[in-house]
Amino acid sequence: MFTVTAKVKLQSGKAEEFVEAVRVMKPQVSQDPGAIEYSLYRSTGDPDEFLFYERYDSEEAFAYHLSTEHFKTLAGAIDPLMAVPGDIGQWVAVL
Repeated sequence: MFTVTAKVKLQSGKAEEFVEAVRVMKPQVSQDPGAIEYSLYRSTGDPDEFLFYERYDSEEAFAYHLSTEHFKTLAGAIDPLMAVPGDIGQWVAVL
């Protein structure tokens, strides 16, 4: 199991556009080989802060996801909405 988190801080007023871009991509990610979960969470303390929580059956499955056109399209749509670059974490289970 391979887990990815991405904390994203948006420019003020860009949340609806961001959520819609992710909403369009989510069904496509579920079709990626090895994709198990692709969720988006919003901070309870900051309406412009979001967290992607993604699980894949392997690091290779995540690498495949990064190579897809739908990922590249989403990145192109959301990068200009961010206030700062995303904080990406990659995790493997230990227990």
